[in-house]
Amino acid sequence: MFDIKPFTLEETSLTVTERIISFGTNGIKLNGTLYIPARASRQNRVPAVIMCHGYGNGQAAFETSARDLANEGVATLTFDFRGHGESGGKLDGSIVDDVTDAWDYLHDQPEVDCKRMGLIGHSMGAFSAILAAGKLKQAKVLIALSCPGEIDNTVARNPRHIAYPVLVQVAKSIFKISNYIYKLKVRVDWKKFIEFWPKMKPSESLAELDNCSKLFVFCLSDLASPYQRFLPAYAMASEPKQVIVFSGHHNTPMESGTLRTQWLKWAVTRLQGNIIDYDDSITHSITSLSENRGLPPALYFFIPNPSIILFNYI
Repeated sequence: MFDIKPFTLEETSLTVTERIISFGTNGIKLNGTLYIPARASRQNRVPAVIMCHGYGNGQAAFETSARDLANEGVATLTFDFRGHGESGGKLDGSIVDDVTDAWDYLHDQPEVDCKRMGLIGHSMGAFSAILAAGKLKQAKVLIALSCPGEIDNTVARNPRHIAYPVLVQVAKSIFKISNYIYKLKVRVDWKKFIEFWPKMKPSESLAELDNCSKLFVFCLSDLASPYQRFLPAYAMASEPKQVIVFSGHHNTPMESGTLRTQWLKWAVTRLQGNIIDYDDSITHSITSLSENRGLPPALYFFIPNPSIILFNYI
């Protein structure tokens, strides 16, 4: 367990304006919420971030964090990925487009300083945010919470492999069972969704983000996205980059507490052009935490977020 020097977000008297919004391209309508700080205007533009939720969740997962950021002077956009919540379509291989569509919408808001924009994501949302950042090459800040590693399974990467159809059916079955157990309401195009992940290389995106401050947050008891699986991608990421490895589980970075306050404060200070003064006990070289390479496949069915099964173990 690592000790973290506590930070507190400043108490403010700002009133946050919330706007229900919709956007999207290619016939997919995405629903979201825009949180605008009271002092923001065309004459006083503020930094802004997009928050990307994980598989089976929705924009409500970031609601409290979005309000906290808006109270700190950062405009925030949350949204439901396709196939989730009130958004249209099915979850498939185009979720990165959802993030870039959200970026375009936020970029065009008159209160937003488009030179100070960032991306924050959790789990599947973190994976998608990294890929979107690589595509956009405009993000000033990128925060990846409990991000899964890349798939390095040769069968998963080769649709012509004799075992590939079996692998796809196993992955599909695990997703469906997990959806049923955890009552996840997700509309999925299984073929496109499962084929999408092995093709994606977030390490390549991270290697090109020289002008983006990057923070990676993991928890020691995260069975879904163990930090060890992310080591190769982290090694490829360009500077500046930092990592926090803290006690907790897959959803701890999203829950009220010291860790959530930590990355929120990091986002605020970086977007406002400041450098946060971390205590040495907070950040660690991830290469010094690489002894354990993950957990056995027997733990599949105890994983709280089924989207990570495909990433880590097949």
